[in-house]
Amino acid sequence: MGRPDQPNLETVITALHDSEINGAVSWFYDGVWRVTLGDPHNGTDAEAIVSSVQEAVEWLRSAAIKLYPESVFARKYARGFE
Repeated sequence: MGRPDQPNLETVITALHDSEINGAVSWFYDGVWRVTLGDPHNGTDAEAIVSSVQEAVEWLRSAAIKLYPESVFARKYARGFE
């Protein structure tokens, strides 16, 4: 379970979408999660394999801040989590 002040997956995906940042989350039955920023049509900017939903949330947040530092998403979620 994440920290009380840490956003959940729905919140992060919605914020990425609202900032026009493409991405994806997929999973396998055995607890493996694949997360990406970017998309197949415009190119994948980053991807990772993680082992939990909360790791997926943190990876998406951290990677989006690094890759898109001028985005609305980065301005909102960089504070207090770096």
